[in-house]
Amino acid sequence: MARINIAADADIVKELEKEVKSRGYTIYAVTNIALRAILEVLKSGEDSTTLLDLVELYKISKDLDLIPIPSWFIESLVKLGYEKDQKKFEEICEGAGKQLSSYFKSRASNFEDLIQIYSEVKGVLPIKDISVKSSGDEIFDIRLTGTGFNVEATLCAGLAFKKILETYSFEVKEINPSPGGIVFIRARYSRPA
Repeated sequence: MARINIAADADIVKELEKEVKSRGYTIYAVTNIALRAILEVLKSGEDSTTLLDLVELYKISKDLDLIPIPSWFIESLVKLGYEKDQKKFEEICEGAGKQLSSYFKSRASNFEDLIQIYSEVKGVLPIKDISVKSSGDEIFDIRLTGTGFNVEATLCAGLAFKKILETYSFEVKEINPSPGGIVFIRARYSRPA
């Protein structure tokens, strides 16, 4: 196989060389793996930043012990859970929100940092958009898009996000889920003392 020289940021190459040597790899082997990965991303029609998004999602998935499950399967289970015991269903959704908020608080000290983490991985998440608009007087209107197809899944996402907001000093005043995956939330921000 012929070799060629490629241009790269010297600081990144030095850092890579240090990591590669500590693991017993060669720069040649790791560079080929990285180039093959970015080539596959581009061939699939994605933007080159998708690879970094996937790395960030991988770290989050590993930290939270997430498993890939088809959304139709989860939505079916959510609907069954809601029909069986609405109160327990809501407790489980809020529990998921508490778990997520605990993790995110360790990675993002404030809500702005949390939105930054989201923006880094949103290209590979089902939640396609989080829109935050100030209505004045520390009241914020928040819209989540892509939270599920049925109203039960959308409600669950809203309840989980409520717990995340509470961790970041928001008091949720209203949650309006709609079928089709859109949740509208109105919340008041209370500056931490």
